Amino acid sequence: MATPQETFEDLEARHRKEKKDLIATITSLKKSIPKGDKRKKKEVAAEIAELERTHSERHRAELSVIGGCSKAFTSSTPDTADNQDHDQSGMPDAKSEGGSATASVLGLYTNPSQPVKPVAKKNKARQRLQRRAEQLKRQQEEAEAEAEGMVDTAAVETEAISKLAASDGLSIQEIRPDGHCLYAAFGDQVNTYHGYTVSYSQMRKRAAEYMRANYGDFISFMTREDGDLFSESDFEKYCSDIETTATWGGQQEITALSHSFQLPVHIYQSNMPVLRIGEDAYSANNPIRLSYHRHAYGLGEHYNSLRKDPAAVKQYTHAGLDASETPVKHCSSLQQK
Repeated sequence: MATPQETFEDLEARHRKEKKDLIATITSLKKSIPKGDKRKKKEVAAEIAELERTHSERHRAELSVIGGCSKAFTSSTPDTADNQDHDQSGMPDAKSEGGSATASVLGLYTNPSQPVKPVAKKNKARQRLQRRAEQLKRQQEEAEAEAEGMVDTAAVETEAISKLAASDGLSIQEIRPDGHCLYAAFGDQVNTYHGYTVSYSQMRKRAAEYMRANYGDFISFMTREDGDLFSESDFEKYCSDIETTATWGGQQEITALSHSFQLPVHIYQSNMPVLRIGEDAYSANNPIRLSYHRHAYGLGEHYNSLRKDPAAVKQYTHAGLDASETPVKHCSSLQQK
């Protein structure tokens, strides 16, 4: 809050800096919204509105404090002036004239019986604050209107995948989007349907170990960013990253896990046939079933687990949708995540 020792110029400078900080905070909050997340947009919009409200109220209150201090100063000035600025003849000396000039600059009346006029700069500051608040409010309303008109691609994609999965009696089991989603989803499948108890970190280690042991099956398909094939050191670093970091996994890692567990893998995607990996070698075994989402989160692709759910077909049938109308075909490739 403003203090009696803080001048109006100091207060105005501080307010300008705080407004810049507020704009930076609002910009950061808007950038934190995941693509297509309407609920997060509404939460952020509410948070921004509250920040703007408290910011505006505090500035008004501080301006009022400065105004109150100015009034107190003015009311005490005449008595002091009477004692110090008049000589024995009762005429004001040069110092008194200087004091009057100072009071005039401050925009104050030298006559204590008249009310104190507010400093002109304070009115302008309030007007600037009000205009800025109105501008922020308009921007907020425009952003909300724009968000309402946007197509929620994540919701459309999830609906299409859910419909395709329902044709096989499956529903989506959400996996946390933390960079380990492929391994956590695969682990959910082997733990639920194949009698294992493994963590995502164990899944990462198993994929890396299989790839090292079968170096020749993978190295010829792996390239650096410049297009050159992996060297042995590149390959070893890649496997080390699988084990020790949150690097995303893709088709190479899925292939390694499929062979390591000797299980086929079925991957469901939006507007795409089901991708089948390891089907020829392990078709007699129950498959691992995963869903692959390109638009679920703003940071990139995502994997979920698909669990058996006979009610899934009924859900789409009751909604007037034909869950079996999407063909289930073989597909040979999947974009690297």
